[in-house]
Amino acid sequence: MFTNGLDVINRHSSGKAHSLGAAKLPLVSFVITNYNYAPYLKECIDSCLAQDYPLCEIILVDDCSSDGSMEICEAYGDKISVLRHEKNSGQLAAFFTGIDRVKGEFVVFVDADDFLDSDAVSAHLYLHLFERPQVGFSCLRNRQVSENSAIISDFHPDFQNNGKELTYIAPRVIHTPTWSWSTTSAMMFRGDLVKLLKTDMADEFRVCADYYLVHFANLLGGSLLFDRAKVNYRRHGKNNFSKNFVIGGHRPTGHDKFHAHPAQSSLQMAILNKLINERAKFEPYFPNLERYAETILFVAPLSFVLSNFSVDGELKNTLEKRAPNIEKQKKEQISIKKWAIRWFELQNRYSKIKVFKNNLISLYGVREK
Repeated sequence: MFTNGLDVINRHSSGKAHSLGAAKLPLVSFVITNYNYAPYLKECIDSCLAQDYPLCEIILVDDCSSDGSMEICEAYGDKISVLRHEKNSGQLAAFFTGIDRVKGEFVVFVDADDFLDSDAVSAHLYLHLFERPQVGFSCLRNRQVSENSAIISDFHPDFQNNGKELTYIAPRVIHTPTWSWSTTSAMMFRGDLVKLLKTDMADEFRVCADYYLVHFANLLGGSLLFDRAKVNYRRHGKNNFSKNFVIGGHRPTGHDKFHAHPAQSSLQMAILNKLINERAKFEPYFPNLERYAETILFVAPLSFVLSNFSVDGELKNTLEKRAPNIEKQKKEQISIKKWAIRWFELQNRYSKIKVFKNNLISLYGVREK
């Protein structure tokens, strides 16, 4: 088992094989969250059981389904652990119900309507164990599949890997929109990190739970994007993102009006409630007070922080000193994105001119001056 586990991880390396020395391989915990997804549930569970990496546990959290999901779960016996909410509480609450039970060093949250390739976990572990920098979570590329599991696109429109196989997303200012990842099923988190993020505001993220989890995790530990499709995201019209039908359009997937997406102010309040009100848990993760203050300002402007939270004099002074620089970073991020869009438009226009020019040359030849 030890040799096989390391072998499957090394298959994802484009360079030399890696060694663990005398260390043991880590346990990976799947937390499958389900609410009335009985038609897809078996395919999801089977894909987790079929991983080529051998050290996995599966915890399924059912959010009070009424469609026969529990009968499907019971058929697996002791292959999976099943937890059931007494009342419907939403996706983020289901995540944290699972987190309370996991034993693994790494955690993969899987939506019950998605399913994984057999080497998804080993691909994640390759990143966490052997790539640099160390990050809070990794993210693979999603495929998009139909209700019947047929592929309809090998790409996910939000996956911003900048054309590179491996892309590092550093902690950064959160503004609308700043999403760079796929969806939750394509991610693997460090277990000790997600246990820090449990919030009393889970009801704010009954849908789009990754909106809270991913932004907060990236603030604390950064993330790696791995441009290999290993996860299958199902579009069936009932899940939130799937309302963005694949018709060639480019509406942002986090649109409030069309997708019942949580407001940015809810995200800001939830993260700051943890960072500030539970300061003793988080401050040790930062090298100094300045970095801690900057992370707070990455979440929301100084005016928002001071109007909603009480901070001591030293932290307030540090926030006031760092605020102009963080606001500058935010404007730079927005400006860079606008210029990137403009550059894309110019490249597209140039491409059309080049095609038109070549057509004229082929029709009329090249005339000498």
